[in-house]
Amino acid sequence: MLEMRFAHPRAYFDWCRANGFDATFDKSKADLQEERGTFEALAEKRERHNRLHKNPKAFLEAVCLGDLSSGEVDRPNYKLAAAEIEASNEAADARKSLLGMLVALADVDDLPFQTVAGRGDTPFVRGLIKLHDRKALWLRPLADWKPKSRNRERKFGELTHHLFDKFGDVPRFMESAWLRNDGASWRYRDWYVHLGRGYNLRTAKLPVAFTKKMAHHFIGAPDDCSVEQAVRWGQMRALGAGENAVRALIATRLGRSFENEAFWLTVLRFIADNPMLDPRQIGPVVDYLHHQRFEPNEIEVAPGRWRREAPPQPRLSMNGRTVDSLMGQVAAWHDRLGRVGKMSGEAYKKAEFDGLATERNAGGKTVLWSIRQLRSAKELQLESAELSHCVSSYHWSCARGDCTIWSLSMSVEGGAYERRQTIEVDKNRAIVQCRGLANRDPMPDERSIVAAWAGMAGLQILSYY
Repeated sequence: MLEMRFAHPRAYFDWCRANGFDATFDKSKADLQEERGTFEALAEKRERHNRLHKNPKAFLEAVCLGDLSSGEVDRPNYKLAAAEIEASNEAADARKSLLGMLVALADVDDLPFQTVAGRGDTPFVRGLIKLHDRKALWLRPLADWKPKSRNRERKFGELTHHLFDKFGDVPRFMESAWLRNDGASWRYRDWYVHLGRGYNLRTAKLPVAFTKKMAHHFIGAPDDCSVEQAVRWGQMRALGAGENAVRALIATRLGRSFENEAFWLTVLRFIADNPMLDPRQIGPVVDYLHHQRFEPNEIEVAPGRWRREAPPQPRLSMNGRTVDSLMGQVAAWHDRLGRVGKMSGEAYKKAEFDGLATERNAGGKTVLWSIRQLRSAKELQLESAELSHCVSSYHWSCARGDCTIWSLSMSVEGGAYERRQTIEVDKNRAIVQCRGLANRDPMPDERSIVAAWAGMAGLQILSYY
């Protein structure tokens, strides 16, 4: 009897339901024969998959030739690799060429089956596929590449330089462009190829106007910048801004977006022209200016009915502003945001990942840490009021799904929870900001908790957050 193959009748019934059979012992001989055939076919399939998992080249061949789908794979990293290959949507000839590349790499290293450290949802095979997309532009044969580093990120970086960097001077932060899937990243991969052939960045298609000095500073941006942050680094350093001010600036929305660039360029110049502006105030200034010029107002026209109106100051300009006058306006705005009043009670969409609840020991005391999503305008206002910052201005960004906001709190020895940090996660699952009381930076213990959460939730932590 087929059911005797299972340790318990319940396991047999679960198997029947999962495979389209009636969960009962009352079966005809024909029914049992059909079940047996299905059972044996599934067993053979599992055995085949086990053999493929032990033979990476055979696995890659099965996936690239369409004989194995990601839905049939259980091993996590192999499943990710299969899903990325399926998503590449290449024609049969291109897929065979990709197979040749992946098999050649598998002979040297297991990079096709590895993921970026701390980002389990970002497999290196994604970057390998994008490197293969530009195979016609490779400067050196793949067969000549031998990894020097044991670190997987460095190995991948070495490969990008081997294939596209003629003189070895493409900055390391450009390597991340090959691992990205967002809409802007194809442009940055073009920049990599452009720079690798020795051409000046200014002759590439840039989202902002670049001077020769800006291009020079772009190349010298820190290795852990994103490409967008490096663009801002080049602009700000060329304008004469100090390094601390630049680091503060690239941690804001301006380190991720080039929208409304004509206006924001005037802000960059204002910051560079006022070197005594406290770098810790640059984030609040950018948030204030964005809210006043670009964020719509929400007005209650009747109980439960809300209307969007134009931003408070759609024609706002930096002309004639001083640091003192601007900081006074930012302070007044913060004060208004901190007053909890009526706002839309509609909940924001729940994130696709969970928060965190963990316990740590500090100085012999038990400390409970919690990270939870703030899902309404009221919750944003309460967070803003308690931590004296402007996170409540992110209402429309949360409502649109552009980002999610999370609150990091702690409790010592079972006492009341204290809000410690407010965390912004963008729609690409990257932690882009983390700020505490009066916009202070996170402390080491707080950074440790955020890093642990990022690893569990599959989030990227951007530089200078």
